[in-house]
Amino acid sequence: MAIEMIRITGLSRARPVLLACALALAASIAGCATTPGECDPTARDFFKNTGCLASGAYGERQRAMQATLDQEQRLNASFRSVLSELQAEQSKVKGDLSSRQADYARLDAAWGDLKRSLAAETKANRELAARVSAIDSGVQSRKAADAGTDVAAKQAARDDLKLKVSMLEKELAAGVYE
Repeated sequence: MAIEMIRITGLSRARPVLLACALALAASIAGCATTPGECDPTARDFFKNTGCLASGAYGERQRAMQATLDQEQRLNASFRSVLSELQAEQSKVKGDLSSRQADYARLDAAWGDLKRSLAAETKANRELAARVSAIDSGVQSRKAADAGTDVAAKQAARDDLKLKVSMLEKELAAGVYE
């Protein structure tokens, strides 16, 4: 019975020591708790890592990093969208430019053919030569007018050129230059 009493008494004395050790360990872990930004799982600090794990700082850090990642991904998607739209616009402008250049080439070829067919008559008639020269300068300057951004000016230049060419056609048909 005395042995049992010593065991019980020994346990009673050990209990406060164990309790004190447990409290000291808990205090040291709690004392190591830091902000989520300071909790780095790659750091080799047992007490700091345990404190971060116990305080939930790792979870907060992970949520903050995920929020930052999501925000950056949305930003990147916005940039990709804008760049894609600019690429599409560039392709359209390039296509429009190629189309306009083809239109210019066709008009230049047609005007060149018309001038060559009128070459003999323009040598013989100064008025006709002046009229053809005026239209020729209009044909040559249309590219400069088309380069501007004023749509009304472009349309007016084309309409003026069409009017001059159709008037020349009518004047030639009427025999004005004979």
